[in-house]
Amino acid sequence: MTGSNNHLSLSSYTAIYSPTTTTTVTTTITTVATNSAYYCNGISSFTLWQLYSPNGLFMDIDTTGCRFNSTPLYFTSMAGTSSHWDLAGYTAIYSPTNTSFRIYTRSLNTMNSTEMLSYSQTYIWNVNWFGISY
Repeated sequence: MTGSNNHLSLSSYTAIYSPTTTTTVTTTITTVATNSAYYCNGISSFTLWQLYSPNGLFMDIDTTGCRFNSTPLYFTSMAGTSSHWDLAGYTAIYSPTNTSFRIYTRSLNTMNSTEMLSYSQTYIWNVNWFGISY
């Protein structure tokens, strides 16, 4: 997804239900170098979600541990135990650098920011992410 605005209004179909592991750390990172590309992935904890008024949340994702030499292409999906199917926009990447990026999400229904933050904690809305640079 590229562009300068309105990413948050798009629907996402990348929700993952009942992942087989539970994350309690802030971020888990795996890195691999190949001859033509370098990639790194991680899981950013549901505890990193912050309010974005009035009807959304955002998360700043730290990729410093990946040691990218340039700004990579980032991709995300959402994991959780329930209700993350109701979210949109989290696959849109904002302010990408070689050390971080930001995502926003909103409810496709009527949840406000406070309700969404509560759900994110109750239903463990972790963010799976992947970065690749050439």
